Amino acid sequence: MTKDGKCAATIRRRKMKHGPDELDQARNTNKLNTSNLPEDEQIYNKEEEEGYLFDDEILGPSIIKTIMSSERKLFSGLIALRIVNALFIQTSYVPDEYWQSLEVSHNIVFGYGYLTWEWVHGLRAYLYPSMFAILYKFLAIFGLDHRLLLIKLPRVLQGIFAAWGDLYLYKLSWKLADRATAQWTLFCQITSWFTLYCCTRTLTNSMESVLVTVALYYFPWPNIRSGTHGKKSSTWKFVSLAVLSVLIRPTAAITWVLMCSWHVQLNAAKLWKTIRVYLQYGSVLLLISVLVDRIFYGEWILVQYNFLEFNVLHGGSAFYGSHPWHWYITQGYPVVMATHLIPFLIGGWYSKHKVLLMLIIWNIFIYSFLAHKEFRFLLQILPVSMHYCGVFFQTLCKKPSLKKKKHKSAKTSESNQKAGSKGSTENDQNQTSADSEESRTENTTENIETRDILGNVESSSKVPVSAEDAQVAQEMTHKSNLLKAWILVMVFLLINIPATVYFGLIHQRGTVVVMKFLYDESFEKNMDVLFLMPCHSTPYYSYLHRNISMRFLTCEPNLSKKEHYIDEADDFYNDPLYWLKKQYHFQRKPPPSHIVYFDRLKPEISEFLTQTGYNHCGTFFHTHLPEGRVGHNVLVSCR
Repeated sequence: MTKDGKCAATIRRRKMKHGPDELDQARNTNKLNTSNLPEDEQIYNKEEEEGYLFDDEILGPSIIKTIMSSERKLFSGLIALRIVNALFIQTSYVPDEYWQSLEVSHNIVFGYGYLTWEWVHGLRAYLYPSMFAILYKFLAIFGLDHRLLLIKLPRVLQGIFAAWGDLYLYKLSWKLADRATAQWTLFCQITSWFTLYCCTRTLTNSMESVLVTVALYYFPWPNIRSGTHGKKSSTWKFVSLAVLSVLIRPTAAITWVLMCSWHVQLNAAKLWKTIRVYLQYGSVLLLISVLVDRIFYGEWILVQYNFLEFNVLHGGSAFYGSHPWHWYITQGYPVVMATHLIPFLIGGWYSKHKVLLMLIIWNIFIYSFLAHKEFRFLLQILPVSMHYCGVFFQTLCKKPSLKKKKHKSAKTSESNQKAGSKGSTENDQNQTSADSEESRTENTTENIETRDILGNVESSSKVPVSAEDAQVAQEMTHKSNLLKAWILVMVFLLINIPATVYFGLIHQRGTVVVMKFLYDESFEKNMDVLFLMPCHSTPYYSYLHRNISMRFLTCEPNLSKKEHYIDEADDFYNDPLYWLKKQYHFQRKPPPSHIVYFDRLKPEISEFLTQTGYNHCGTFFHTHLPEGRVGHNVLVSCR
């Protein structure tokens, strides 16, 4: 290359670099543009990261991008989403969403409501139901205790807590990765069918999930950068939220045994100070929980220990069903993750922070030892699983770059200045030599990395690929990855949203709708109701808000250790017709005015219904997927 060619190449390279004055001017312009924004929006604009979720090839600059522009707007949007989510749910999932929360709250405030055996024997804490009891009391004081409000407002309240958990999942993901990853994480969270299905239900699992997520954000993560969401963590907030999650649902201790052990290990140099924080805040919250339970149980009791003793130490939970040890691996976790499973696995592999991944594995490992297994038990690890889905999408969408080696041109220039006494001619020769070496090095680096990007150039090829071709290949790869991300986004929406609609509006709705029918009937006649269904199949007084006589088939475990024990529900299903005759005909008791049952039972009790003068009063669709003692429809027979 001639001297003129070398000079031209050097000029072209220098034109592509911004000078210090230009960079300062750009920074000042950016400060002026954000100085008039609210404080939280200024914080959100500090990180100069691309929101790949909002690229034109995926969602585009939609309204969601505006909502995510500040923490205040984001939280407001999440609250709106979860309120809609709460009002949308019209089906039942598990009995605990009524019998372990709303039914207890209704009993506290209105004086009637069924307390299951767990509350009689002190296995449940009143801390969580007290939250809804306060809401019920407020409605009662102002005369607003209408049935619909008593049903919907507790879910709305739980939905607000769920939005709080969503926000802190976003902040946690930002803290551990970056803002773009956090955006993807939040997108995955709000498109998870199981999250949409469960997070607004009045389950202790739902609140446990929220508290665990927020506590993990405040956990003092080591080696986290300072900045927007990497600011100093709050140990006392972390400890308080962790303890509160255990007090509400003791199974949260599985998470905190691992995380707190690590925390103590990280702070071995100030061990006593760390333990003192645990003792101070833990003892205060435990005292509050014990006092609340003392008020309602009428005696001093530690329900968290009773819960763990019965369910874990004595294995009493197996009375309600057991599964093989591998159930969470082969069925439980894949079902709740659904379309998010593959992105989670890939994101977990590529993520730099593996602690949350270890936490997920640890929870599944410990839960696998327990005989009784349910999908909802995985709710506390579902949000942190979405972080790795976010990592996957961010890794896929991040624009590839041609990395160039750092050269020592500055040092060469400084050396030339010190050697100024050797004359300008020698200095020019040195500079030309340095530029020539830099040009050769850059060209070599570009050629190597261009071959890596293009992929179709054989490694043995001696023909260098130009930087322009590498740039084209880079853009093609990026567009291809964005297309893949868009396809996955569409798959998420097309699968998870219909699944949420089906399970939220259709599947297992009959046991909820029938309570509205009974409520309307209670105004027209004196009635007493018998539920001939698996125990706790329907809501109870909290969904009726009428103090009428009702009875259901109980299924209490063998707490008294009787030989050949059989619960009432099993006793009935062994011979339904004989059980009914024994209860009413043999004892000459008047039969109930209404009997509620699944259609599968009708052939077995039709003789009793005919002899006793019952008529068919209502049919309510329940599910397309009946199993066991549960049928397609809920039937009501009345006299």
